[in-house]
Amino acid sequence: QAVTAQASVQGYIRPATWVTYCKSFHDAKMVWHLETKQKKKKELGGAAGILAKSGVQIRPGRTGPGKRRVSSKGKAKRSSKLGPTERMSENIKGYLEKNVGKDKDLPEGTTVTRNGNIVTISVLTGSASWLNVVDLEVEKNPALKQGGYLVKAKASSTGILPMYVPLAPVLNVALFWAPFPDNGSNHEIILDVEKLLMMEREQWLAQRVELAS
Repeated sequence: QAVTAQASVQGYIRPATWVTYCKSFHDAKMVWHLETKQKKKKELGGAAGILAKSGVQIRPGRTGPGKRRVSSKGKAKRSSKLGPTERMSENIKGYLEKNVGKDKDLPEGTTVTRNGNIVTISVLTGSASWLNVVDLEVEKNPALKQGGYLVKAKASSTGILPMYVPLAPVLNVALFWAPFPDNGSNHEIILDVEKLLMMEREQWLAQRVELAS
C-alpha cells in the first residue's frame, strides 16, 4: 500500500520530467494511426432503412407491446456528453484496463486513467518498483477526411529512486536535476502498448506512424 500511495503522488508530480536535458536519457515516443471500424453502424443503418420502407414504426425503449427495454440510460447519457476524441480515449482506456493483471501484457499494479483526450498508464517496473508513465494523447487524424485517430504516446521515467524507497517522491524532487538512464524500460513499455493496440480488431485497426526514442 505504501508503494501504491507513493506512486500516486509521484505520478502526479513527475520530477524526472522537469528538466529537458534529463528527459533525453529515458523518454521514448511513438505515434499510431487508429482506423475506426464503421461496419456495425452501416449494418444498423441498412436495417433501419429496410424497416422504414416497410412502414414499421420503431418506438425507442420498447421490445414489444407494453414492454419496456431495460437499458443503461445513465451510461448512455454520460457517453453522449463525450466528444469523439474523448469517446475514443475512453474506449482505449477500457480496453487497456482489461489487459492488466497476472499473465497479461500489462503487469499487476498498473493503473489506467483518462483526463479529457489523454489516457495515462502508470507502470511499476523492476523488483524495486520504479514508476514509469505513458501518456496517450488522442486526436483526430487531420490527414484523413473520413475519420481515424492519431495516438501520440510518450513514455517517461518519473524519478531516479524507486517507490520501494521510503519518501521516494520527496527525495526524487530533491534529485530532479540528476540525469539517469532507464535501461530501455520506457521503450519496452511503449512496445507492449503497441502490441495491445495492434491485437484489437473489433474497435479499430492500428498502424505505427512514427517512432522516436
